[in-house]
Amino acid sequence: MSFFLGIDGGGTKTECVVGDEERVLGSSIGSTIKIKKVGKIAAGQALETAIAEACRSAKVAQRDITRTCIGIAGSSIPEVTDWTYSVLKQLVSGEVQVVNDALIAHRAAFLGGAGVLVIAGTGSNVLGINDRGESDRAGGWGPMISDEGSGFWIGRRAIAHAMRAYDGKQPTSLLDAVMKAWDLSTIEALVSIANSNPPPDFSSLLPAVLRCAEGGDESASEILDSAANELAQLASIVIRKLWPDSAEVDVAVTGGVFVHSPQIRQMFAKLVSAEHSGVTVKLEPVHPVMGALSMARQRNSVSVTSG
Repeated sequence: MSFFLGIDGGGTKTECVVGDEERVLGSSIGSTIKIKKVGKIAAGQALETAIAEACRSAKVAQRDITRTCIGIAGSSIPEVTDWTYSVLKQLVSGEVQVVNDALIAHRAAFLGGAGVLVIAGTGSNVLGINDRGESDRAGGWGPMISDEGSGFWIGRRAIAHAMRAYDGKQPTSLLDAVMKAWDLSTIEALVSIANSNPPPDFSSLLPAVLRCAEGGDESASEILDSAANELAQLASIVIRKLWPDSAEVDVAVTGGVFVHSPQIRQMFAKLVSAEHSGVTVKLEPVHPVMGALSMARQRNSVSVTSG
C-alpha cells in the first residue's frame, strides 16, 4: 500500500496530512517553517515535529511515505525551495515535490479545474488557471512591497492609523488594542518595535483589529474595507488577464484573514462581483493542505517545482 504526505507551510502554522489512495489517516498542526521568519534551525525542527506527529497519528512510518507534496510561501526563492527539499529528503522516503502555497490551495478549491484562488493569511497571493490550462498570478511579492490585504498589511496599517489618530488627538481604540496585543506600556516602545529590523510580526495584530472593528471603531473598519478592496483588485488583475472576454469565473478564498473576518469576505465578494458580472465567489474558505495531499497522490508528480 502507498502512503502520501501533504504539507501546507504557512507563515503562521504548518499543517500535515497523511493518507492512502483514498482516505485521510492522520494529521497534525505545528508552528511555522518560514525560514525568513524563524531561521533554518527552528524551521527544520518545526517541520520534523509536524511530520512525526502526522505519521504517528496515521500509524504510518516516515520511511513508508511514497510521495510528499509541500506548498510553501516563497517557493520562487531558490534558497527556500532548496532548503525545503533537502530537509524533507532527510525526513521522509519517496519523491518530494515543492510548490507554491497558492498552487495547493488552488487544487483544494478547484480539484485541478479552472478558477481564481485568493489567499489572504500572513501574506497574500492570487493564482488563476483558466480552461485552457493557462495560469497567471498577482501579488505575493513579500511584505515590504506587496502582500496587500494580508494579516501583515492589516497590522501595519493599524499602527499607522493609530499613530495618525495619536498625532491628531482623534478617538480610536486601535492604539490601546495594539499596545495591549504587544504588551507595551509606552508610545516610545511601540514606535521602537514597529520600526525594528527585521520587522515585528504585524500579522499578530489581526485579532485586535477585528475586535476594534466589531466594537464600532471606524478606523479599524476602514482598514478591513481597504484590505478587501486590495484583494479584490488583485483578483481582478488575474481575471482580466486569463479571461479577457466576459466569461463565467469561479473565485475561491483561503487564509486567516478571510476565515476570521466576515466583513472582508462580504466586501471582497461585493467588489469582485460588481467588477465582473460572470464571477461566482465561493466564500467558504478552502483547506489548502488537502490540495497538497491530492498532488502527492499524483503519479506524474515531479521532484521540485518552483513558483
